[in-house]
Amino acid sequence: MISAHPKGQRRNTQGSPRAAGKKIASHYRITLADAFEAHFDALDAGGGRRGEVNRPLLESALARPYSGYHRPIARKSATLLHGVVKNHAFVDGNKRTAFLLMNLLIERSGYHLKLLPDDRIDDMVVAVACDEMTYEALIKWLEKRLVRA
Repeated sequence: MISAHPKGQRRNTQGSPRAAGKKIASHYRITLADAFEAHFDALDAGGGRRGEVNRPLLESALARPYSGYHRPIARKSATLLHGVVKNHAFVDGNKRTAFLLMNLLIERSGYHLKLLPDDRIDDMVVAVACDEMTYEALIKWLEKRLVRA
C-alpha cells in the first residue's frame, strides 16, 4: 500500500474539526430538480422559450460548487451562479435561473443576501455574463452582502 506519509509518521489531525468531534458546516446541495423548478419559475415570471436543455452542461454547473475547492458559502454561491450563466444550458432564462439557484443555495444554507441601496441584481448577473465582473469580483461582491440568517 502506498502512503502519503513517510513510514511511521502520521499527519496530526487533533486540531481538525473532525478529530475534535465537531460538526463540519455543510451547505445545501442544489439538485437537478431544483434547477428545473427555478428555470420554470424564471420563465413564468419573465418570459422566454422552453426548449432543449444541454443536460451535461447543466449537471457540470450544478456539480462544480461542491468539488471541494469552494468551501465558503460566498465561493460556492459565486461558482454556482457563474457556472449556470456561462454554461448556458437552457434556451432562455439562464441568468435568471442562475440567480434563483444561487439564492436558493444561500437561503437553504442558513444565509441571506443583504443588498446595498444601489444594488441591482440584474446588473450584477449581466456583468458576470458579459465578463464585466470577474469570478473573483463576484466572490467579493457576495462576501460583502452575505449575512447569517
